[in-house]
Amino acid sequence: MSDMENAPSDTITLPHLRSLIGLRVRHQGTLCVVLEVLETPPSLVLEPVFDPLNTATNSASNIMPNLHGHPGEYGVESRIVQVLTDDLNGLNDALLELEILDF
Repeated sequence: MSDMENAPSDTITLPHLRSLIGLRVRHQGTLCVVLEVLETPPSLVLEPVFDPLNTATNSASNIMPNLHGHPGEYGVESRIVQVLTDDLNGLNDALLELEILDF
């Protein structure tokens, strides 16, 4: 078990963070879903999803060229948002700026 899972009850723990998986959030104007939780450093992995209200930011999936320059596979963008500040004493500003869309 990590130190984060043994933390006092008033702190954010990995089980708390894992409960966010699947949550829809808006990150820097883009609709995203929490895809995964990284343990060290504690971070949320976000994946942009199609947003019917904001077609200008719908660049989550792109066709990537293969070695011969032909379109081959899709590349999916992901974003990592650290939970804690660099000194591990507070919440990261990027986390606080997430707009939670699911309740």
